[in-house]
Amino acid sequence: MRLVRRSGVGLALAVALSLAARVGTAQGRLSEKGSAAQTIAGTTITVEYYRPVARGRVRLFGDVVTWGEHWTPGANWATTLDTDHDVRVEGRLLPKGKYSLWTVVQPDSWVVELHRRSRLFHTTRPDSTDEQLKLTVRPDSGPPVEVLTFDFPEVAPAATTLRFRWGTTALPLHIVALPPPLKLLPTRAERARFVGRYELQVLMETAAGGGGQRVVDIGESGDTLRWLDVARPEGELREFALSPLGADEFARSKRSATGEYWPDNGITVMFSVESGKVTGYEVLLEDGTVAARAKRVR
Repeated sequence: MRLVRRSGVGLALAVALSLAARVGTAQGRLSEKGSAAQTIAGTTITVEYYRPVARGRVRLFGDVVTWGEHWTPGANWATTLDTDHDVRVEGRLLPKGKYSLWTVVQPDSWVVELHRRSRLFHTTRPDSTDEQLKLTVRPDSGPPVEVLTFDFPEVAPAATTLRFRWGTTALPLHIVALPPPLKLLPTRAERARFVGRYELQVLMETAAGGGGQRVVDIGESGDTLRWLDVARPEGELREFALSPLGADEFARSKRSATGEYWPDNGITVMFSVESGKVTGYEVLLEDGTVAARAKRVR
């Protein structure tokens, strides 16, 4: 077997290259990857992006980012926005899906574009043929931010604000979740099985604002079932829609101020049946815990 001896210079060069590789790995990227996510009314919105750093550069827009050119707000790969249900962005419909996010930056207004092709490098300009949504938004200002950032500073039961910040520039996008359609029980005979009055015993104080007994009517509302509090020791009487999940199992949905129904996330109503007749129901939490139990009284 032949042995190959490295010269002192060769060995030193090999060691130097190995150390350089390790140092480069430890330092990481100039623009590290980040993400931000927010759930509203059962809809999750996720932004993934690479985060450039100002590094002392004062004039970011009009210098680092050129006026009038397509720019993905980030670095490396295009920033993406993913929503698992349909939403409205600045009042415009955005179907569920994953999109690349692009802008055309001007001093007084930004054009914001969402494209169906999500995997694009930042130097690859988007194709207008796959453009899903195009908006014009006025930028705002705020305290200086060194690292490009997306966050959700405002959260309401069915709405949020997605905010971009870099330097002293901020750009808000107002997003509203759309209520999922209620499933219906199509025939009156199917609905009639559940219609009646129930005495409800709350077993967990955290489930409905305190323990004790309630009286609930299960009735019909169009083609679906309605839960209506008849007697409740504390608080206002509540109304829910019951949307079928399976055999004798329902999701509970709250009515919004605009008349739409929103899922009461994590709450399931499971009816019990004996000899073909509905005799009561249990209110189950997401982990299967029984929060309340009802007995049919008529």
